[in-house]
Amino acid sequence: MAEPIPPGRAGRLWLRARLAAARRSLELLDRKQQLLQRELFELNRRHAGARRGWEDACGDAERWGLRATVLGGAADVALAAGAAAGGAEVQVAWGNTMGVRHPVEAALTPAGPAPVELAASNGAVAPAAAAHRRALEAAVAYAVLDRSRRVLRAELEATQRRRRAVERRRLPSLETALELLEERLDELERQERVIAHWARQGQRSDH
Repeated sequence: MAEPIPPGRAGRLWLRARLAAARRSLELLDRKQQLLQRELFELNRRHAGARRGWEDACGDAERWGLRATVLGGAADVALAAGAAAGGAEVQVAWGNTMGVRHPVEAALTPAGPAPVELAASNGAVAPAAAAHRRALEAAVAYAVLDRSRRVLRAELEATQRRRRAVERRRLPSLETALELLEERLDELERQERVIAHWARQGQRSDH
């Protein structure tokens, strides 16, 4: 529901204050939109590279896993993998862009087979474990970029909607209301001048 406009000259001041606030809001939204667009441009560039790196690392891990399986059998690989399962930890660092909280980087603490387990395995298990660790690191790096990109893209879309609402509805509405009020006040001032003129004439005729 629209706010009621105070009558008379108070309404003029009220509308001018809100018009100034709407223009400041539009400027802030413009700056925010530009900053988010620049940030997203850079994230999109890095996102594509991170995805390729993740896919390449996964392919490498798959090849080494197959070699380890061929050399030592599935049981040998499963034993080494079981020693590392569920042991990785990820610490995420968060940043803030124009009030939007999003992940900026992550530190991975991977788990892996103990040296004694690697020594007891075939010669391809250690390279396979290293390849899978690199794939996990690439996956974490990609996930951070992907999440950050999604968050900032959603905020950019919301900012663009707010900007359009101010530019296309709020500002024109206030400008039209002020223009109409100015016309009414001008008319009232003309009437007041006419009445004052008549009053002065009446006073002179009485004398």
